[in-house]
Amino acid sequence: MEPPSEHTKGLMRVIIAGTAISFGICAAIVVSVRDFFGGDTTWELTWRTPVAFVAGALAGWLLWWIVGRLAARRN
Repeated sequence: MEPPSEHTKGLMRVIIAGTAISFGICAAIVVSVRDFFGGDTTWELTWRTPVAFVAGALAGWLLWWIVGRLAARRN
């Protein structure tokens, strides 16, 4: 199998960054929202918000790292 082109590498960087950022935003929102089911939704930005963002971003990056390793193993 031929090595990936520069366009493919660039596209994968965008996909990985987009996944990491979106996972980070979702995690930050989850830890920031309070009393969602009680009907009085509030946002509480604490130290947990950026920590959750970083953890979510790492999870998104890790997802594609695992996918890349499995794809390389198949070839």
